[in-house]
Amino acid sequence: MIYPNNFEEKLGFDRLREWLASYCISLMGDEQAQKMQFETSLPVIQEKLDLIEEFMKLMDNGLPFPVRDYSDLREELHHLRIEGTVISQEALFALKPNFNALKAVLRYAVSDAASRYPAFQRLCQGVSLDTELWKECNRLTDDKGEIPDSASPELAAIRRQIRQKLGTIDRQMNKLLQEAKNAGWADSGVEATIRNGRMVIPVRAADKRKLKGFIHDESATGQTVYIEPTAVFDTNNEVRELEYAEKREINRILATFTGLMRPYLSDLLAGWELLGSIDLVRAKAILAQHTQAGIPEIVDEPRMAWKNARHPLLEKSLNEQQRKIVPLDLVLDEETRILIISGPNAGGKSVCLKTAGLIQYMLQCGLAVPMDHDAVCGIFDKLFIDIGDEQSLENDLSTYSSHLLNMKQFMAHADARSLFLIDEFGAGTEPQLGGAIAEAVLKTLNDKKAFGLVTTHYANLKLMADQQEGVFNGAMLFDTNKLEPLYMLQTGKPGSSFAFEIARKIGFPEEILALASGITGQSHLDFDQQLQQLEVEKKALAKKQTEVRLADQLLNEVIEKYKRLLKQVEDNKKNMLAEAGHEAKSLIDKANRQIEHTIKQIREAQADKEKTKVLRSQLRDTRDLLGDEAQELAVKLQQAEEKEEEAHQASELKAGDMVRIEEMDISGELLSISEHEAVISFNSVKLRTSPERLVKLSRKDSRKERQQRKAGSSRSITTDLNEKATQFKLTNDLRGKRAAEALDEVARYIDEAILLSVKEVNILHGKGDGILRKLIREFLSKQKEVAFFGDAPPETGGNGVTKVSLR
Repeated sequence: MIYPNNFEEKLGFDRLREWLASYCISLMGDEQAQKMQFETSLPVIQEKLDLIEEFMKLMDNGLPFPVRDYSDLREELHHLRIEGTVISQEALFALKPNFNALKAVLRYAVSDAASRYPAFQRLCQGVSLDTELWKECNRLTDDKGEIPDSASPELAAIRRQIRQKLGTIDRQMNKLLQEAKNAGWADSGVEATIRNGRMVIPVRAADKRKLKGFIHDESATGQTVYIEPTAVFDTNNEVRELEYAEKREINRILATFTGLMRPYLSDLLAGWELLGSIDLVRAKAILAQHTQAGIPEIVDEPRMAWKNARHPLLEKSLNEQQRKIVPLDLVLDEETRILIISGPNAGGKSVCLKTAGLIQYMLQCGLAVPMDHDAVCGIFDKLFIDIGDEQSLENDLSTYSSHLLNMKQFMAHADARSLFLIDEFGAGTEPQLGGAIAEAVLKTLNDKKAFGLVTTHYANLKLMADQQEGVFNGAMLFDTNKLEPLYMLQTGKPGSSFAFEIARKIGFPEEILALASGITGQSHLDFDQQLQQLEVEKKALAKKQTEVRLADQLLNEVIEKYKRLLKQVEDNKKNMLAEAGHEAKSLIDKANRQIEHTIKQIREAQADKEKTKVLRSQLRDTRDLLGDEAQELAVKLQQAEEKEEEAHQASELKAGDMVRIEEMDISGELLSISEHEAVISFNSVKLRTSPERLVKLSRKDSRKERQQRKAGSSRSITTDLNEKATQFKLTNDLRGKRAAEALDEVARYIDEAILLSVKEVNILHGKGDGILRKLIREFLSKQKEVAFFGDAPPETGGNGVTKVSLR
């Protein structure tokens, strides 16, 4: 059920239908576009959408069959059902491209390639074209729209005789024309021509009796007459008789073909419907490409889970203005069925309503919809809409009365599978009473479990969302700095109308606004201001969430990068160690061989001192060479260790690492770490701190620290804490220090106080201009360890000292 009757005009679907029809290339496709209607059966809707999706793929790959030159011959085909009627030669010529297109479509539908397009194959089922009929149609027409000589032997013979007779006439006429020119009866520049279907010679009127023949016509001036010479009269008569014979033979051929075609007229009409359907589906696919529409998931239940939905007509208009549309995210389900949208005028409330109605109607008419592919769309059995002014002078209806009549229809027919759209609910009458009636109507529709979108400025409807299950608020966002709408829908809270702010922006007199504020009442203004503040806070939170998400994404990328680098370093280290080990073994083997060879030579030389001296010199050279190679090997090993240490430092902190708290010069083992807190073990005492204050120890320092922990520290934790407690001052004097230096000092001071379990401290910053006090207190407000801070008592410094209580 669709209500009211002008539903399509109100949503703009009539303009979308014309847009679709403009892509059709045949009257048959255009008619199907005009007949397209709202469907409630999921299988029917899904089949239509599957066809669009398949045709978009077919078009991307190049359609394997013709989609042009379709002619609408349905009226001619219906006429041929009557016995004795014969198809015209023009209709036969128009039939040929349609037959060829239909044949190509059906041939492709049964091909192996078409198995990838099951919806297209189902569309073609039950349609056939007799092959002999198709061949005969192609045989009886040529590319010029004429019936060729080969259509029948009789036709060929008749046309051959006609050509022969015309040849004879042409030769005789040329001879007679030349004689007339030579005699001066005809001008030298004239040629034989045709009048009343007969060959004639143009002769001067004064000489018309000098050429024997029949006058068929004369010129407008009367100075020239057109004469058919007696010599060709009989031959011309013979040609005329042959032309009559040709027409009779053509009529016989057309009658024979009509008789052949008549048993297949029902199949042909079905084929024409198929061509029209293909034309329409192709137009739908083109429209989907132009609107960047897709096929979302369709479920057989009333619901919406839309992502980035866009009003196609609005987007087209904005694109022409080189502007961008703001997409709509919308969720309606069993828990949140009715959305109450509020916000400023011209902020996009009505557009949001029309977008929802138009897209849902498009979907159930079998059109692709402009939204993300992973969106989910449900099916509604009934659509109701109340948008715009329905004032009727003829029926004596005011605007509000027409709205009430619509509400009456909604309440009478709505059910759990209905979707209603109401713009400016309750408007058109006294606000308090109109708001009460609107609330009652909305409660009734909610009790019926209907789904709906409602736009309003009424506070009672905004508050209703907190009192009625299934009803929730939404707001059109507004830039409170620029005082202009953002056209974005945000659900979960009501929106402010920003009436006073917009009036102030356009220069409304302040005294009038002040007077209006007094008339409105403070409670209403407070409520509206709270809505505005909520909107500001929501925007700030959304910005922070975006920043956190981006930071988290960047962090993950950095972690992955360091993991890859660490693995690369580990692999390089293994390779370098293996290579160094191989070189070391080779070095030792080389040295052993050299030494053994030298000793052998010394023994063989025996007392030959000179030779022995030379051999010893060679042995020293070998030793020096081996020393250099060993040094190079040591350098390589050191480089491998350095790269390993770099990877160690770059890797993220994890339990078991040795770390240092830089500000407190305390080292220990990291026991656990989370986003906001780290726990380390320091001389058997657990300390809690922020992860960003930790520095990972090098491997060398980590080994040293572990050895000291294992052997036992010469100093006890008690001694360390006693020393810190002795030196700790309950008042920290920061006067004269720069801001950055002072804040670093406050951070260390608070950490030490927490470590020593001091619950209350004082920070002396002086009075002056109050700049340092402001910075310190801003810092303290962000520290979760700080329970409270404020001015010290007057006797201990007043606002020149900040007293801090720690948790």
